[in-house]
Amino acid sequence: MAMVSGRSGPYCIHRYEVALSGDPGPKAQAAQFPGHAAGGVQLSSAAGQLPSNAVSWYQSRAACLAVGLHLCTSAEWEDACAGPPGPTRREYPIEGGRLWDRCYVGRPGGGVIASGAASGCSTPEGVYDLAGNLWEWTDPGQLAADGSPLIDKRGGGYYTVDGVPCAREAVGTHAPDFDGTIGFRCCAPVAR
Repeated sequence: MAMVSGRSGPYCIHRYEVALSGDPGPKAQAAQFPGHAAGGVQLSSAAGQLPSNAVSWYQSRAACLAVGLHLCTSAEWEDACAGPPGPTRREYPIEGGRLWDRCYVGRPGGGVIASGAASGCSTPEGVYDLAGNLWEWTDPGQLAADGSPLIDKRGGGYYTVDGVPCAREAVGTHAPDFDGTIGFRCCAPVAR
């Protein structure tokens, strides 16, 4: 994991999109919300692995909880992408150069690639693939009128034609049991 500075202080985030193995539980865990993974779930965040996609927001959240972490909040994800608060914040996760030259975006029909394969697509803090490859689930910490969670996704996918800025949110664009080409990362507080 990489340690980054956010609006609420330092925290840790997976450097790479997560590859999931084991049983993350049902795609629609609404009845058990907040839900937990069914058992034996394992997460890996490493260069060269194919990240998991077609995982629902519920499953992503449950998988992070099952290993003692949490699904990154929308603010945590944005802070990892944009950098520390202040005048040096970035619009996109990379500094200089064109996003399309360094990140895996704008490739309709291209499919998901291994984490870190677009080696120039990292923040100065060492967090990879925050632009392209897969959209990523985040938790905006909001509930719908019926009490179900509202979800957010960040970063854009390989098929995204335009670069998606770090601050772009997509709260409520999908139901939490949607399982399209969206992956995730987990976050954790810094041990004190």
